[in-house]
Amino acid sequence: MRAGWTRLDIWTRWWLVASIISGAGLLVAALTIPVYGGTVSATLVQVNGGRVIVIVALPLVGSLLASGSILARAGRARRGVGVFTWLVVGALGAFTLVGILTIGPFVAPVPVCLLVALVRIQEAGRAQM
Repeated sequence: MRAGWTRLDIWTRWWLVASIISGAGLLVAALTIPVYGGTVSATLVQVNGGRVIVIVALPLVGSLLASGSILARAGRARRGVGVFTWLVVGALGAFTLVGILTIGPFVAPVPVCLLVALVRIQEAGRAQM
């Protein structure tokens, strides 16, 4: 372990990985799983065009940004997760609520996993005080 490194416990790391996997899975599903029925079944991207990839990739990008921010702070042995990380998770939560009738339920696991990881880190920081 490097000097100045704050170790994240296994469950916190698992929640961070789960958020990244959920975001990546959403992107892969939009490209490969047929969701529109009819005479010919089509994927989300085939029906809505390439611009939908940007929207579907937002949870993955947010998850990577939050996880990277957490790891950067841990590398500098700073307690807590920082304002930037909370803002990213809040934005993902708002994105989920705005899209609740369309893509929101599929995006929800990403901010939930990140929120659990953030709360675990905050609680671990309080326990060290």
